[in-house]
Amino acid sequence: MHEYKHYLILPTLYAVLPCPSSQEIVCIGGGRTPAKSWLTQIVQKSEKGGTDRPIWAIDRGVNICQVLSLPPAHLIGDGDSADRTAWTWAEEHGARVHAFPPAKDFTDTELALKIAAELMPCALVILTGAFGGRFDHLTSVASVAAHAALPCILADEREALFFLHGDESLTITCDSPPQAISLLPFTEECTGITTNGLRWELNGSQIHSHSSTAISNVLAEGNIEHRFSVALRRGILGVYLCHKE
Repeated sequence: MHEYKHYLILPTLYAVLPCPSSQEIVCIGGGRTPAKSWLTQIVQKSEKGGTDRPIWAIDRGVNICQVLSLPPAHLIGDGDSADRTAWTWAEEHGARVHAFPPAKDFTDTELALKIAAELMPCALVILTGAFGGRFDHLTSVASVAAHAALPCILADEREALFFLHGDESLTITCDSPPQAISLLPFTEECTGITTNGLRWELNGSQIHSHSSTAISNVLAEGNIEHRFSVALRRGILGVYLCHKE
């Protein structure tokens, strides 16, 4: 297993991740709007000015930025779903704009992650405003994030999705027990899966993309620390938490 670790703190959980990231950035997409209290906590103002985690807006995500008065450092997209006033507001507040035509091969989210990998190759991306909305959008975003060059998680106050790649493990500690913990393969098969702290444990197990055997697990009875870990030998595995339906 890889030995490098990154310690991620979000309002509802604490995670030890298998990546050497030295910087976290928050990408705000155009899906379900995260709760204001949750989002403002993860982009708290820094004593040095700006925010501790730079904000990137992905197209319609700039609308959320304007409503919460959180100017993005970068704005990526084709502008087909963003409010023109929000787009202009971001430009006036110093956002570096990466504009693309609507008729393009890649989605705005995929372009944002590609640009982030070029400009901040040691960053961890916290992608919010990703859940909810159209099923095809969510499926595309999750798949792109799973295979992105940068480590990426999807999160808001209701749901979170982490990714493991071969020979990686993670540990997550939650403020309160999640309603569900599911393991989702993002490759045809994932092998050597071992868990600890769950009601139904896996030990070197294998799951396939056409199977649902690792859905809707929960913390083990008596797990008062609300902590669990997942290790993977081969494949790309999503570790999904549902805090609130």
